[in-house]
Amino acid sequence: MSFAATVRHVRMTALEWMIVRAVPILNRFRLRTEWQHSLDEVRHFPAGSWGAYLANFLDARQFTDFLTNYEAHDAFHTLLDYDTNVVGEMRLQAFMVGNRSASFAGRVLFVLGSLLLPELWPQLRHDYLRGQHSACVGHWQVPSLLSHNIERLRAQLAGRVDLMPFS
Repeated sequence: MSFAATVRHVRMTALEWMIVRAVPILNRFRLRTEWQHSLDEVRHFPAGSWGAYLANFLDARQFTDFLTNYEAHDAFHTLLDYDTNVVGEMRLQAFMVGNRSASFAGRVLFVLGSLLLPELWPQLRHDYLRGQHSACVGHWQVPSLLSHNIERLRAQLAGRVDLMPFS
């Protein structure tokens, strides 16, 4: 492995440690969110719904249930189509910061991750701007939206009025 590849591996490992170990500690100071569904219940949501996509997303990653207090977070990974690896987590946090919907821990992760992985800056800038130009998700009641069609929600998020349902 080249020196540059070794250094990148060390930076990615440090960021992964922050995601897995440090962020949950910071999140202990956050209010517990209300979540009404088990993963098994979500598996039975209608095809095409946000809930069905969420269940498939978590099943593909071999989750047996939701991580406590990360249910909505995992749902946003699904809605925004960001993976759960280090890069996907950074992209989600860039979106949430741009959207003014990031938690304190998410903002800390975004800043530190950006410093550790400057090669991601162009992608993170794109995701930040995507969040900035999207409907604010900070006050969405995610559990109540899981039965909604995911493509309609994505359209609503992006402001695509041509794809939104008539009210």
